[in-house]
Amino acid sequence: MLKVHSQPTLRSPVLLCALSGWPDAGQAASGAIEYLIMKWAPRRFAELDSSRAYVQTNNRPRSKLTRGGQRRLIWPTFACYALPVPQAPRDLVLLLGPEPDLRWRTCANAIVDLAQQLGSDLVVGLGAYLASTPHGGPVVLSGRGTRPELRRALSALGLQDGKYEGPTGFLTVLQEATVERGMASASIWAAAPVYLRDLSNPKLSAALLEIVEKVLRVDLGLTELEVAGRDLERRIDDELARRPDLERFVRRLATDTNFDPDDEPEAEDLLDDLEQYLQRLRDDEEDE
Repeated sequence: MLKVHSQPTLRSPVLLCALSGWPDAGQAASGAIEYLIMKWAPRRFAELDSSRAYVQTNNRPRSKLTRGGQRRLIWPTFACYALPVPQAPRDLVLLLGPEPDLRWRTCANAIVDLAQQLGSDLVVGLGAYLASTPHGGPVVLSGRGTRPELRRALSALGLQDGKYEGPTGFLTVLQEATVERGMASASIWAAAPVYLRDLSNPKLSAALLEIVEKVLRVDLGLTELEVAGRDLERRIDDELARRPDLERFVRRLATDTNFDPDDEPEAEDLLDDLEQYLQRLRDDEEDE
């Protein structure tokens, strides 16, 4: 299930995992790992067998033109990257890819097998969910640890476990697999504004990685990501300044803790209007 091309030599690495798709609102989690890959250029050394993990009609290959005018396919891949961090107590292994469609238990066990082969005893998952939260102000974060020391560390940073019950994602299955093997695991989640569901949100990515930095005592070099987050927030504010009605709606999201757009037909219409109005930011992002 997991194809390992070469075995890296790492110091008790922590596996840091993000999945695109359902558990990745605002591309916050995948964007966090993509940023680390772009900044530190870690070596890719393994990936899941995509033919066994994905349904191609759900996770389709992408067609891309090369410089020579040829067309090639890029298949969905859940890949592993080795990231030595000499200044930190431990190294990292980055895991990034679409959430598997098939064989969740098999995929999770393959990842835990890899972790144990590398001498790891900790897996940390990153995720994000849509919520009635504004884009301005502090990011709302929650977290869960399977060991008391992890729960204390997350609680000291202001993160508490959520009370969600219902359909869940691959990260939860992976966390359960670590518990069954006697490993520790934690998950860190960010609340993404529901009206920015299709827009990459570097502010959320930075907030997730800031918690990782503090828990693991590592400097990941987040300056560029934080600047990008502030720039996005400024651009959203500039757009909303042209629509006072939408600006008031967002301000209510920020201040009224009892406000739920799903309970008010007028609010639901405003939410739809807000998403459509901010479409230009998504269009600008796609043009870059």
